[in-house]
Amino acid sequence: MAVPLKIEELQKGLGTRRLGKRIHCFPELDSTNVYAYKRAQEGGEEGEVVIAESQTRGKGRMGRNWVSPPCLNLYLSAILRPNLPPIQAPQITLMSAVALAETVQSFIPSAPEIKWPNDIIVGGKKIAGILTESSCEPDRILFVILGIGVNLNYPRELMPETIRESATSIMILTQKPVDRTDFTRRLIQNLDRCYGDLEDKGFSFVARRWEGFFRLRGKRVRVEMMDQPIIGKAMGIDGDGALILEDEEGTLKKIVAGDVIPVDP
Repeated sequence: MAVPLKIEELQKGLGTRRLGKRIHCFPELDSTNVYAYKRAQEGGEEGEVVIAESQTRGKGRMGRNWVSPPCLNLYLSAILRPNLPPIQAPQITLMSAVALAETVQSFIPSAPEIKWPNDIIVGGKKIAGILTESSCEPDRILFVILGIGVNLNYPRELMPETIRESATSIMILTQKPVDRTDFTRRLIQNLDRCYGDLEDKGFSFVARRWEGFFRLRGKRVRVEMMDQPIIGKAMGIDGDGALILEDEEGTLKKIVAGDVIPVDP
């Protein structure tokens, strides 16, 4: 079940415009995002991909740890240099969520959903997550590090008890192991395509596909932010990728960061 990725096979027939032209693969890293960030600072080219078979300090949002056992899942980061102003940087996360959801959907019998802004959920359990980290000047993005973690061949019995009830994997859902090399190839291809769509067709084109995976529209949610939680009705996203929330007084609020938790069953 713990089968190493076949990088040469992965690169064959990739056929991408930018992503994956150069792939750095390691048996172990502290974090693929940390390595990719350093690469970008040193002049790493757009589209370079960093993969680790395991991580000792995998990163999730808000400083959380991403559990990263060896040769079971996918831990990947990519260097992007989008031609976007900093205020539109969240569009990269939402674009990536579409590519990730479409890839996961092709491996499982039921459709996944996107939990704004960066988690992929199946049956109420998390199967994948995204962490983007940017370096910006006042008027432009220098680079974005796009980090993705996907639970592929992760058996429930190996999951820490802290996530066992809230996480799942493709193998758990399908009752059979996943070809990790095939999944990684398809994900890189879908990311490359969606990134091109964002540049060529604009965010509104990508946002319509994002909305197709968003199941909380019109439902009451609690948004946990740094200062205080807000309860309201999720109305969708705006042109920059922020979540629009209608609070209990009927006022529309723009949420740019936070954890969204469903209130209604």
